Amino acid sequence: MWRFARNPARVPRGTDIEARLVSASLGADPLLRAGCEAVREGEAEAGLPLLAESREDPETRVVQAEALGRAAAERPETVVELVGNGADRADVMLWLGHTLLARALRRPAGGAATRQADRKAFAAALDEARIPLEAAARLRTDDAAPWAGLQTIAMGLGADREEKDRLWRELTERAPHLFPAHMIRTRSLSATRGGSTEEMFAFAGATADTAPEGNPLPSVLALAHAEHVRAEQKRLGAEGNTPLVVHNALGRLHGESARELFDLAQGWATASVPHPRDVQAHHLFGWAFHRAGMAEAAHWHLSAVGNVYCDQPWSFFGNARAGVALAMEELGVDPARTAGGELPS
Repeated sequence: MWRFARNPARVPRGTDIEARLVSASLGADPLLRAGCEAVREGEAEAGLPLLAESREDPETRVVQAEALGRAAAERPETVVELVGNGADRADVMLWLGHTLLARALRRPAGGAATRQADRKAFAAALDEARIPLEAAARLRTDDAAPWAGLQTIAMGLGADREEKDRLWRELTERAPHLFPAHMIRTRSLSATRGGSTEEMFAFAGATADTAPEGNPLPSVLALAHAEHVRAEQKRLGAEGNTPLVVHNALGRLHGESARELFDLAQGWATASVPHPRDVQAHHLFGWAFHRAGMAEAAHWHLSAVGNVYCDQPWSFFGNARAGVALAMEELGVDPARTAGGELPS
């Protein structure tokens, strides 16, 4: 049993919770967030020490490159200028690639209702981001971080299976347990991206079963469930079902599947060691248990994130910040409080 002290009368409501939440897009670590804020204000040099210190830690390096890229998305020229100022070229190319990738992902990403011109502009922006990432991969051949960015670009462009598999091999040769790589691989194997539901769940399940002890990788199985629920909702909507029926679609989030997630979350939480993606993992498990009606487990995980919210998987079903705030309100979670309570026995 997931034990916690719950007093709904003292928990902020609705928009009050939403106002307290901050996005993980600029990192969950206070030092990284401070560096990103400096970059947003035009002090690009503030990002260089972070990238230099993480060269031997691929998990941290990818988190930093992604966050710094978002921070510089409105000023990519400030990153380019760093090369002329003597900065490490591999670090700058990695950063520039993620900066251009962040800009690209803000564009319309296609779909039936999107104009062809928008789709072409999106593809062109992704191709532009690919150039510095490939340069970074050549400059530092043992670095997994550029390949993680290239994997995201491949998914955005709808690359064929051969290319996706090639990038996956490059990544796993350098960092076999890289969390964001497994996230993208899971999504790339979904039925909506040329794979199948069975293959996606088989991969996510194998990832969870073979994850190092204390690593948050088992949460990618929750991501697979989120992808499946989203696909189910789209299918039900296309079949003319009512919005309520569509909203309540659970996919496989019940019975043995829900119990499997519970056991994986319990095992991770019991043996967890600090990891840059801990907040993301708590959100994945928290979403899954909230969706499955497992309130105590959902409360425990969403209490662990503090006031930081992640887009995935909440953005699959609407506005991420509003979705997290609503779940916290329903569960009686106060984002101003730190996590507490015993793990299940």
